[in-house]
Amino acid sequence: MNVEALLEEFNTTGKAFYLPPKEGRVYVFVPLRSNPHLLDAGKAMKAPVRVITRAGGRPGLLVFPPGSELIRLSGLSYGSGLEDALRHVLVDFVEAVESVKAVREDDRVFIDLEKPRVGTDFPRYRRVLGSLTTSIAGCVVASCLEMPVLFEEEQADEKRVRAIFRVLSQYGQA
Repeated sequence: MNVEALLEEFNTTGKAFYLPPKEGRVYVFVPLRSNPHLLDAGKAMKAPVRVITRAGGRPGLLVFPPGSELIRLSGLSYGSGLEDALRHVLVDFVEAVESVKAVREDDRVFIDLEKPRVGTDFPRYRRVLGSLTTSIAGCVVASCLEMPVLFEEEQADEKRVRAIFRVLSQYGQA
């Protein structure tokens, strides 16, 4: 099923949690209630792998974003630095952007994607998971850091996309 259609069907408004690889894949937990700050990320990581699931008693969707498969196909080596991993997947493998910069400050990762070449016209997907390039970046960040990350926001124009993710290093509440 198309991820946009699924998000629309369940009228999702909460931001996505990119979860570190489980069974070799990065999954995204999307809360069905709009306040993700009540979710324990550790419980989201233990949620049963099925589309409609529960994490800590909270309903949500567990979806497999396109970026997850791209990471596997790219041959991304674990242990790579974050910026190197993002460059490998987004610039070299997918050629989705011209360049990428990443900065981690405390529990935030700021990612600048220069000259995006891939776009998406799916508004719900953009609000919940970020644009396609941001979503791929979220998969890389969760995979590389081996921690859940919450998509917080994205600012975009024709020349640049800036995405912000919050790293949930304690696996506690977001």
